[in-house]
Amino acid sequence: MNIVLKSSCIFDSNGSEPFAGYIEIEGNKIKEVVRGETDKYNGISAHPHPKTEACIKTEIPLEAKVRPESGFDDRSEVKSEEGTGNAATQPPYKLIDLGDRTVTPGLIDSHIHLFLGSMHAATVDLYEANSQEEAARMLYDFYEKGSASAERSHNSDRSLPTDWVIGFRWCNYRWPGEALPSKEALDKYFPDRPVIAFNNELHAVWVNSKTMELCGIDKDTPTPQGGIIERDENGEPTGFFLEQPAMEMVTRKALDASPELEEKMIKIFMDVAHSKGITSVGAVHVMRIMKHEACRHLENRGELKMRVFFAPHMEMDIREALELKKEYASDTLRFMGLKGFVDGTPLGYTGYMVEPYKDRPGFRSQPLVDKDWIDAKSRQCYEHDIPLRLHACGDGAVRMALDAFEGARKAIGPKDVRNTIEHIEVLHPDDLNRFAETNTIASIQPCHILMESLEKHPVFQMLDAERIKLAWPGKTLAKAGAKIAFGTDYPIVELDPVDTIYRAVKRRMEDDLPVDGWNPQEKFTIAEAITNSTKGPAYMMRMEDKLGTLEAGKLADINVFNKNIFENEEDIPSVKTVMTLFDGEVVFDEL
Repeated sequence: MNIVLKSSCIFDSNGSEPFAGYIEIEGNKIKEVVRGETDKYNGISAHPHPKTEACIKTEIPLEAKVRPESGFDDRSEVKSEEGTGNAATQPPYKLIDLGDRTVTPGLIDSHIHLFLGSMHAATVDLYEANSQEEAARMLYDFYEKGSASAERSHNSDRSLPTDWVIGFRWCNYRWPGEALPSKEALDKYFPDRPVIAFNNELHAVWVNSKTMELCGIDKDTPTPQGGIIERDENGEPTGFFLEQPAMEMVTRKALDASPELEEKMIKIFMDVAHSKGITSVGAVHVMRIMKHEACRHLENRGELKMRVFFAPHMEMDIREALELKKEYASDTLRFMGLKGFVDGTPLGYTGYMVEPYKDRPGFRSQPLVDKDWIDAKSRQCYEHDIPLRLHACGDGAVRMALDAFEGARKAIGPKDVRNTIEHIEVLHPDDLNRFAETNTIASIQPCHILMESLEKHPVFQMLDAERIKLAWPGKTLAKAGAKIAFGTDYPIVELDPVDTIYRAVKRRMEDDLPVDGWNPQEKFTIAEAITNSTKGPAYMMRMEDKLGTLEAGKLADINVFNKNIFENEEDIPSVKTVMTLFDGEVVFDEL
């Protein structure tokens, strides 16, 4: 069935203002975007939708309501049973009058962790816990008591079919004294069942004694290079594992799922994403976890109702990467490069800095990769047109990534490879213009700025006033010519593109302060924030010819918000998706 969307607030991600008009959808593509109140659809009448008078849905035979001269159908391409084209043989179409609801391109979350996000959608969220005791009790309530007090992201099945207890997003900065968690708090509730809980940055895990027993970790276990195993005064592991090399020691067993379970969780994730207007995701590896095979199985059955652009770990041999690039190249499931970690995060003192941390004189941390290795890897990938997506949070790591990209361009010559730096939580001013100079995309997650309040933000004890000016930058990078792509980093933060837009526009903390925003020079307009959530990521994925804007010929991935998002910045948090189209198909509808 063909669809026509009518709205007084269409934002195509090409301009700076919304407009009134119509979007004609034929099959899985946009046939035409019509601006203004024209007479093109004269004769169409409809009745209010039973749930709201502002939304009108009517199915009408084309022969009854579309004048031949209107140009709505290309009748020359329509064949009747007798081989003649005429209005009587046309299928019906659906007119959806959306009133002043905002219509945008389908939202693209450029940076998520697909499998862990899928797992988070079916487990328990610990972010609101105000102590490790409360977090442990929330896990117990969810897994042992089935308590409704254990909130989670999605109303899916009560638990995953696994013996493991799994939780996400605990934040020790919300706990008394910001103390790190210990195994004893979990052992109290789970003496015989393995537990693993990921922190809110996905750079640390908290486990109990049973987990360490199953994974063969004890006092004599060596600390892996690039990771930290927290130990007590006797050298015994406390249950806190920091950064990927250490985390992988305890995550492999917990995350070993059957193909059937993997597919189930991805379906749960898709339902959540559709309810948020998200039609495409950039799925980047963490702890070497990628589930592109499960996505392929869903795609083969026609059940992958989302575009997944995935980036496995950069340690992968270039020949394997080239095979993935060749094998996964559809509009629904596509290899988009390799992802790697240059450093950790400044908030964990694992972010690699140009100058020492203010509260740790002489300490800059260190990169997670050797400079010569990342330089060589960058040249190799650049030569084979494989983009790198490098996690770099500290300004030293950002510089190291830019150096690698610049070196490859100088050695081989300018090419349209579209490398990306992820997060950029601190940026040195000397490196500001280098993004545009090296055609490096800035992947930004506006919700990463969040803490309970600005007063409680730990960055102020870590960085001096000058460096804080370019902490979690955004608009300054855009003004310097960098291409911007927004994402959430789900499940590090909630899968909520509206909150992404709000934080990008207002730059406020969880308490909705400061009123004028933190580092207000970094604020985006609403139009810019939506564009960075649609057109920018489409460019990153090399899909700008098919996605990211509302234009004739592009794939009909479309999001509809419940109101005009442009009317009032303060009202953005009340905005939600009420309809999502993927490939011209309505996959979510709450009108």
